[in-house]
Amino acid sequence: MGWHRILVRCTPAEPGRDIATAWLSEAGCSMFEHKGDALHAFAQGIELDQAELGRIQEKLVPLGLQQWQVSEVEEENWNAQWESDYAEVEIDTSIRVSAPFHNRKHGEGFDHQLTIQPRMAFGTGHHETTRGLLAEMVNMNWNGTSVLDMGCGSGVLGIYAALRGASQVLLVDIDPWSVRNTEENVGLNGLDGRGLAIREGGAQVLTPADQGQFDVVIANINRNILLADFGAYVQTMGQSATLILSGFMDPDVASLVEAGQSHGLKKTGLRREGEWCILILQR
Repeated sequence: MGWHRILVRCTPAEPGRDIATAWLSEAGCSMFEHKGDALHAFAQGIELDQAELGRIQEKLVPLGLQQWQVSEVEEENWNAQWESDYAEVEIDTSIRVSAPFHNRKHGEGFDHQLTIQPRMAFGTGHHETTRGLLAEMVNMNWNGTSVLDMGCGSGVLGIYAALRGASQVLLVDIDPWSVRNTEENVGLNGLDGRGLAIREGGAQVLTPADQGQFDVVIANINRNILLADFGAYVQTMGQSATLILSGFMDPDVASLVEAGQSHGLKKTGLRREGEWCILILQR
């Protein structure tokens, strides 16, 4: 059975594109790519739920759906075409994020080479929040730090921290696909047995043993979850720890800064990447 490509374009691109990704994964799509403001989703025909596709198209209309196109892709060529179109992500000369099929070696003009298998998990580096967080992380000292990555997706942020010298990294995601993808990517980057732990779930999987344990807590999720779980994040922070948040836009900054202040944190930085924000708070 052949493969199909579903092209989705919403105006504005977010949150429609992210919501479409989640809905299409449930309908049978297994690979996703962002190109500009468009989403390209791929599914094998036998796995594609046509009725659900129709419902998704209708549900995206209020979210600004401008383009919806379903097309067949030649089975013998589709994977090679997808791989040839799949762009690497570069952060200056500091980081390059590649897929395994790019066959990149460490070095080659970049301080750190990350290999991330692009599956259904969020965090290949193409989204502005992930790219902005990586750019912010470049300027931080990670040697010997303990790091908590909430909503880890592909694990790319925690993996980068580990490659930079973090001695303990806990990666948490509520999505089982993300947990499996993170496990895979930890191995692809040679980090098995290097102090990385992975848990499936949300803030409820944080235990009393995690309290006060982390030097840096990263959460790239969305405003509502960030606010709901804010107290849980703060409880895991050690003295002088840093909390880095993303997954929200300008109108949400004030409420998150206020939440931080109510927990004794002060704003020390704000970075914008396209429409998205990265907020840095510190004890």
